[in-house]
Amino acid sequence: MVEMSANRPFGPLNWPTWWVSEMWVHEGAREIRYRHVEGITRGMDVVWTVGPENGGTRASIVHAWSGPAWPLIRWPAAKFLIMPVFVHGIASRTLAGIAKAAEGSGG
Repeated sequence: MVEMSANRPFGPLNWPTWWVSEMWVHEGAREIRYRHVEGITRGMDVVWTVGPENGGTRASIVHAWSGPAWPLIRWPAAKFLIMPVFVHGIASRTLAGIAKAAEGSGG
């Protein structure tokens, strides 16, 4: 179990987020898998993959989730707000941090 958190910036403001996940490392597949078990994204499955590609390294994050347990607005909340604004925003910053560390320029 891992507890994770991130801030999603909106200009000068930050929106704090948190979640708890079960985590599995699959070294042979170069994957880290997460299943969110607490937080607004409960039920989300996430796969981080890192491996060699064309003389460099490729990292990806894939999320699968059907939305929060909110009647009527579950799908619209996930599709139009939570996934594109929060999940994508945090994942893109995570991948940028991985790239920066992999390239030896910090982190």
